[in-house]
Amino acid sequence: MMKKSKRAARAGVWMDEAKYDFDTCLELHKLGRYNWVCTCSQQVGEKAIKSLFLLNGSDFPWTHSIVDLLDELKDILSIEEEEFLALRHSASELDPHYVETRYPDAIGGTQAPYRYYDGKRSEECLKNARRLLKWAERQTQ
Repeated sequence: MMKKSKRAARAGVWMDEAKYDFDTCLELHKLGRYNWVCTCSQQVGEKAIKSLFLLNGSDFPWTHSIVDLLDELKDILSIEEEEFLALRHSASELDPHYVETRYPDAIGGTQAPYRYYDGKRSEECLKNARRLLKWAERQTQ
């Protein structure tokens, strides 16, 4: 039996955590914790894409931006252009939630961040996270 490389094993851990986070997003949505669904959804995308760098023998860039990660991943992984643009759109929808959802001064309004988030925005974040996660999972098969 062939032993997995350390990098491939690490890739599996990152993908496993992305899947776990997605399940957490679903539970948070049921609880109405919509800002945290969006935070968590951004993390799903980030971790899923970072796993692909490791799986393809590269270290991932030091960033939390899924857009930036995808732009760099395209240099090492063949991605059809139309698919890439759809993935990049999902990433651009999720990236702002890395900060906006967590810090009272990030949005620039007068209310706590959770008051700006609703079920519809939460569902959009889930949809975008699901797209990135499912695509990344297909790349591992």
